[in-house]
Amino acid sequence: MERERLELQGAAMTRLFHDRLFFAPLSKNHPPQYILDIGTGTGDWAIHMGDVFPTSQVIGTDLSPIQPDIVPPNVNFYIEDSSEPWFYSHSFDYIHTRVTTGSWANFKTQVADQAYEALSPGGWFESQEFDCLLTSDDGTLRPDSAMSRWMHDMLNAAQVSDRPFMMAAHVKQAYLEAGFVDVHERVFKMPINPWPKDERLKELGRMWHRNMTQGLSGFSVWLFNRVYDRSPEETEVMLVDVRREMSDMYIHAYMPIHVVWGRKPYPHEIVVRNEANPGQAT
Repeated sequence: MERERLELQGAAMTRLFHDRLFFAPLSKNHPPQYILDIGTGTGDWAIHMGDVFPTSQVIGTDLSPIQPDIVPPNVNFYIEDSSEPWFYSHSFDYIHTRVTTGSWANFKTQVADQAYEALSPGGWFESQEFDCLLTSDDGTLRPDSAMSRWMHDMLNAAQVSDRPFMMAAHVKQAYLEAGFVDVHERVFKMPINPWPKDERLKELGRMWHRNMTQGLSGFSVWLFNRVYDRSPEETEVMLVDVRREMSDMYIHAYMPIHVVWGRKPYPHEIVVRNEANPGQAT
């Protein structure tokens, strides 16, 4: 069940990105030799990358062994805690994270810094992440709503647990501080139900609604019990109103999804770090 939800989540994100798996300027004419997917989850993204780049070696790592057994010959999965120091026998040309918010105490030191060290000069690092953050542009998501209260409780509980859910909006800055250059960011809006008029976004809203409502208990019950000492029954009662609001198409809420990518500079490049040109290489 959870695997199916994660597959749905990944498919929705890829569709939101207009079927792009990556935004870094990778080329089939000069494919990356080694690709690393941190927190690979179901492994779907890594498998697709193995198909797109059949001459590349793709490695996916995760704490949970939920990846399929039958995979392309150039794709391998390993059980690994990537919050700990990384040890690889070779460097990588492209490193990727997707939906790892809540996995790190400090994204900059545990991920961005390590990705910088693990990349070959000129290699690319890319993150496709979202926070536990819902918002609306027209004020239909009220600050006193059940969804807003749930979101506040989730963010606070994650912070107390030293696994903050507010990471995606700070990823670009982490890249710059780690030393990456040519850093870019795009922010996409994922609707939480089929409220948009645009048919493509409406279908994405249906997919994300299933993703959110199916995962709501899993996101909340254990964390609220650990931090607030709430019983599972108390949390489930609270989630009734949250699910109702998530299904209300008069609430035009969406989840911002941040895509950030940057390049490790070559040794001859000088990284200029100032307010005018942060992360510019000359």
